[in-house]
Amino acid sequence: MNPFCYIESPRVSAQIFETDAAHPHLTRLIAELDAYQYPLYPPESFQGINITELDDGEITCFMARVDDDWAGCACLFITKHGLAEMKRVYVNPLFRGQGIASLLIAAIEKKLKMLGHYELFLETGVFQEKAITLYEKLGYCRTEAFGDYALCPDPLSVYMMKPVR
Repeated sequence: MNPFCYIESPRVSAQIFETDAAHPHLTRLIAELDAYQYPLYPPESFQGINITELDDGEITCFMARVDDDWAGCACLFITKHGLAEMKRVYVNPLFRGQGIASLLIAAIEKKLKMLGHYELFLETGVFQEKAITLYEKLGYCRTEAFGDYALCPDPLSVYMMKPVR
């Protein structure tokens, strides 16, 4: 697996890899994310999806590796209607505060532009305040429910969007 990009910063030296949705380390990271989120929300508000079952569009997944550890993940999903959504962003607690989520999001934004799309949406939960703060710092603004979320907006969801140029 070749790195999508290699980034060194004062806080972390990480490789960001583009990978298959069924990669076993990605599956493990997403399971960690689900275990973190399940206690935060009632079942009807849990928005976690199985990325290997997304068949109405195109999915591109990224993982961050620090030394020999898989530190985090994030996925880009583009629906058959062309709506681009960031999904399943997660950094293992041992690696938080080092800028890894920002690196993963930058990789998604780079890939989005390479694919010719220029708006990126996301859904997160109201109890994930650190994630919301990060997204706002990176230029994401709150918006109305979008795509399939618009069919039944959840009061425990926060919907955000960023023009990516």
